[in-house]
Amino acid sequence: MTIYLLLLAGTVILGIPMCRNKAGKITYCALMGIALFLIASFRRSTGDDYNNYAVMYIRYISTPLEKIAVSKTEKGYTIINKILADYIPEYQIVFILFALFFAAAVTFCVYKYCEIPWLGFAFFLTFGIYFNTFNYLRQMTAGFIVLYALRYVEKKQFFRYLMIVLFASFFHVSALVMIPFYFILRIRMTPVTLGVYGALTTLILIFSWDIIGFVTSFYYKNYAVTNRHVTVGVLPTYMIFFGIFFIAAFLVRKRLVAADKFNNVLLNCMFFTFFFELLGVKHSILSRLGVFFIIPAAVVLMPRVVKALLEICAEKAKKDRKKRTLLSAVAVAVFAAVNLTMFGMMLSENYNGVVPYRTVYDDFGTEAAAK
Repeated sequence: MTIYLLLLAGTVILGIPMCRNKAGKITYCALMGIALFLIASFRRSTGDDYNNYAVMYIRYISTPLEKIAVSKTEKGYTIINKILADYIPEYQIVFILFALFFAAAVTFCVYKYCEIPWLGFAFFLTFGIYFNTFNYLRQMTAGFIVLYALRYVEKKQFFRYLMIVLFASFFHVSALVMIPFYFILRIRMTPVTLGVYGALTTLILIFSWDIIGFVTSFYYKNYAVTNRHVTVGVLPTYMIFFGIFFIAAFLVRKRLVAADKFNNVLLNCMFFTFFFELLGVKHSILSRLGVFFIIPAAVVLMPRVVKALLEICAEKAKKDRKKRTLLSAVAVAVFAAVNLTMFGMMLSENYNGVVPYRTVYDDFGTEAAAK
């Protein structure tokens, strides 16, 4: 647990002074990328799915390519694993490779699109996205690939968007759900839109069993209505937090969209992060679809929301410096309190099995489990 707290503290303490100029921003982003990579790549048996991916890799060593070609696991992930397994027998290499990908992907995103880099990294941590990369290697890979398709929604370039989403589906087929979202994410977020979404959400919750039964009769048949990931929901805790963040973003939506039309796409992403977490309260598996929305919502949108709120505070007290400072301090304190509360709950509840943090120097019997 300590290493995660130190990582978050370092994110803020180093970020505030270093991100005041371009050179400092580049150095800071590079340091954060290295830290995220090292912590993720040196872990061992940390995360609920670590053992499964480790065992899978070990079995690929003796599995012929012909058998892998007809397996149900997405080919993007299996081919990478098979190529590595043929030359490197140590399964830890797969976690190192994907740790490098995730660290590079979020670092580039923060550097290119985040207006307050240290906030982008901070939200990446407190939203639990970093912890998700410890577990859902395939789906998180697809999520980061889709992240770089979202700009084409605002640019109205469907073909490029589609090609990236299809590529993402080679790592996790659930990425295909993002095809209709090309059109949905373009819808302007207004009180009327929100009302319509609310009504549709209610209907989906009422008929969720029928919808899941219909879908699983064609796809994801192992997630039928008797599967525990379908019958059991997640705790509503994080849904409430995501709801708070969406409300904050919704309140400053006009300022956000006026500054950058792409923020409407991001605002929709924040809503659907909340939406799928809400559905997950009834069926936990549905919360996993939020992966495709939470990354841009946290890393790109939320720093812009904080910036917009600080600008409003400054405008409310143009001539009163003390009042402006007080309002800004209150706004920052509220965000900090909510984020730290959520982050603390994740650690105390052992979110996704990331506590305790174990390293490659700890004993672990994956090889025995694979036999």
